[in-house]
Parts: sequence; C-alpha cells; structure tokens
Amino acid sequence: MKIMEDRQQQKKDAELIAGLKSLPLQNVPPDLTDRVMERISTGRSSLLKTILNYLGQTQTVSFRPVYALSMLLVICGAFFIGRFSQPVSQTPASLPAPASQLLPAVIEVPQSAYLVGRGLLQTDGSHELALAFLKRASMLEPENPEFAYWEGVGNWVNGNLEQERQSYLRGLEANPADLPLLINLGHSYLGEKRYHEALDAYRTVLASRPAEPSALYNSGLIYRALGMRTDEISSWKSYLQANREGRKAYRAVNRLHAYGDYTFRDYRIGQQHAIINQQKLLNNRESAPSQSAELADIVTTLEQDQTLNLEVVVFIENDLEAARETAVNIKKQISAISSAGTQGRVGVSWFDVPETIQKPDGGQDDSLSEGLLLFTHRTKGIERGTSI
Repeated sequence: MKIMEDRQQQKKDAELIAGLKSLPLQNVPPDLTDRVMERISTGRSSLLKTILNYLGQTQTVSFRPVYALSMLLVICGAFFIGRFSQPVSQTPASLPAPASQLLPAVIEVPQSAYLVGRGLLQTDGSHELALAFLKRASMLEPENPEFAYWEGVGNWVNGNLEQERQSYLRGLEANPADLPLLINLGHSYLGEKRYHEALDAYRTVLASRPAEPSALYNSGLIYRALGMRTDEISSWKSYLQANREGRKAYRAVNRLHAYGDYTFRDYRIGQQHAIINQQKLLNNRESAPSQSAELADIVTTLEQDQTLNLEVVVFIENDLEAARETAVNIKKQISAISSAGTQGRVGVSWFDVPETIQKPDGGQDDSLSEGLLLFTHRTKGIERGTSI
C-alpha cells in the first residue's frame, strides 16, 4: 500500500513539474526593481531599512557595488518565487508607482551616497538612479571636488551636457586648481567646439602639470581647428616627448610629417614599432643619458631577439665626417646600454647627401639636410646538406 501511495505521489510530482515547464515564459516587467523597492520599503523590519541604517552610520564605510547588486538580485529572486508560488490563475495586485527618487534623500552620509552612485554607474539601466545618489553626495558635501567630478560624469552618462559642465564649474568654485575638474571641463567645452574656453581650461592644467597627455593632445586639436600651425606643432612635440605608444602618438607623428617636421619618426624594429626623437640622436652635443633613453626600446628588442641585426644610416649634407661621427656615436650608445649579446649585430653607414623622403600621398618629396634611418634584418641560419 505504501509503495502504491509513493508511486502515485511521484506521478503527481512529475505531472506538476511537466505542467510548470509548459507554462509560457514571461518578460521581466520593466518596473520590477521599483516595485520590489516599494514592497520592501513598507515592512517594519524591511531589508531596505536595514541597508539604509547601515549606510547612515558614521563609521568607516566599506561598500562593494557587486555585493549590493547581488543583494538586489536576491530580492528580485524572492519576489519571483513569491509570485510563481501562487496559483497560475491568480493575478498579482497592482502596485502604485513608487517614488524611488526618495531613496537617495534618506542618506545623510555623503560618502555612502557617493559610493552607491559610483557602483550604479557600472550597471546598465541604473544611470539615472546613479546620478540621483551622486547629486545627493554633492549636496551634502559641496566642497568635495571628487563628488562634483563624478556628479558631472553622471550627468554626461545621462546626456545632460549643460548640467555636466555646471557640475565641474561648481566644483571649481571651491577648488579652482583641481586638475580632474579642469580636464573634464576642457573636454566639455571641446565637445561643443567652444575652442577658446576649452583651451583656457587646458592651459590652466598644463601650467601645473606640463606633461598631462589629454590636455596636450586636445590642445593640438584645438590649434589645428583654429589654424594656429606653430602652436599645433609645439603641442604634438610636447605630447610625443612623454607618449610614444598608441593611436594618438602615431597620429601626432603623421601630423608633424604633414607639415614637413621630422623631429619624431616611427621606425620598424623587427616586429615592433618605435617612435624616436631623431634630432636627439643626430645632435652630438645631446647628453648621453638623453640619447640612451631614445635607444632603450631598440636595445630591448635586440636583446630579446638574437636573430636581429640593426643598421644605422646617417645623412648629413656636405659633411661626411660629421655623418660618420654621428653614426659611430649611436653605435657606442647602443653598446653602452646593451648586453654582450648585441655586439657585432649593429652596423653603421653614413653619407654626405640630404635624405629624401617620399610623401605617401604622392606630393612633393621632402628633403632633410640631416636624417637618420634605422632598420633591422635577420641573420639567416645556414644548413649544411648531407650527401650520400
């Protein structure tokens, strides 16, 4: 009898499972998060109240956005379990539209609102709520430049470009020398082609941080747009002094070459590319450490690939001896900073004629009174055949 009852129960369970599997899948309601937050905000011992009490504490806050999102997923899971555990024919009671924007207002600790907003910025579909938290942090502590900065970022993410700029300006009222605020303010003006205002912001940045990459590069773009060629060329050179890799660096080199300025050149060394200030290597009065720094990447490639041979070719118009001296000096610099494995793999040549450079667009060739070519070739292994 017991066996028959167990089998009947198993049959019922199997039918129930099959029935559940046959239920049509439903799309997640777009207002699910708000409805969940509305429900959990009404209970006397709600989880939301616990979280808010924790965030409102004055002790050091340790917030992990992933953990907060995990908690929200658990809440959503509990909501679905409660919904689908009811009979299929039962229709969930409609809930009034929640006032989810009130949530940031209950936080009194600015750092807590800031951390929540930063975490929500990383989550798709939560950018408006993130901005509400970031605004709350700025309101509670308006003199904090980091809060103003991220409030601006939140506005930018939400497409509020004018409000973004106002966030940066408000932060700068309390901290006029804050570089992140100034940089983003410059970006904001540049995005709207307000070139002179953007340039003022970038100049203020460069006055205290002369090698700031984004300020240097964007200043070059502004000078280019305004037709200020001399200042544009100066910006590209300043940018390349500290930035030799990446798409922007190669664009800066190409823009200099378009103006006939070959201070910096891109050399193919084995499978690598190296942007080098050739003027430093052609100038024998340049300090040895400065020249060694220009050659460091080439030396590293030679040390890593023992099959590579480097050829150094120097052109100096009407001065063969100066060309020879320069070529030999470059080889000495390479030997001084490289391991013994590179010895014998650096060849030198020199000529007393100008270097001619062909324009890739078919325009008139450029002629340099002095120039430097660096290229590599591989040592081919010789295999001895066997005869019978």
